[in-house]
Amino acid sequence: MCIRDRVKGHRFDNLSFLNNADLAQNYLGGTLVIVRLAPPDYHRFHFPVSGSVSPNTQIDGDYYSVNPLALRKMTEIFCLNKREFTILSNPLFGDDVMAEVGATMAGSIVQTYTGDLAKKGEEKGYFKFGGSTVVLLFEKNKICIDADLLINTLKGYETGIKQGEKIGAMITP
Repeated sequence: MCIRDRVKGHRFDNLSFLNNADLAQNYLGGTLVIVRLAPPDYHRFHFPVSGSVSPNTQIDGDYYSVNPLALRKMTEIFCLNKREFTILSNPLFGDDVMAEVGATMAGSIVQTYTGDLAKKGEEKGYFKFGGSTVVLLFEKNKICIDADLLINTLKGYETGIKQGEKIGAMITP
């Protein structure tokens, strides 16, 4: 069982989030992972898989809070806030979107990587102060999220994860 394109029971709007109709089609029915960073958390973000990296795309937006209470009232916050994304191309996982979303007191997204190849675990960038979010989009039937994360999510719990910790596995044909 995998969580597909839903946030808090509402369909996640790939088109509004990515601001690109052709790209959004690639992730319909895919897997969505939201990693929310609270103010005391580590605010550097790292590549979840190795592969080639597209140029960074920036989308202007606001800086609404991404805390759980705010998301319960307005799940489209991710589509309204400032965000940046790259596409990681990997022969096993396909084309994955890694997007950073700015939020209240964390509007600055700093990309530190250079080049067009990434190694899993390598730093991609960081948020300046406050809490924010990294959103991962995987194509349909490419990845399945670990059971403990799925169970906690279905119960409405957030689960703490650390950099380098496994969160899912490739779906083998």
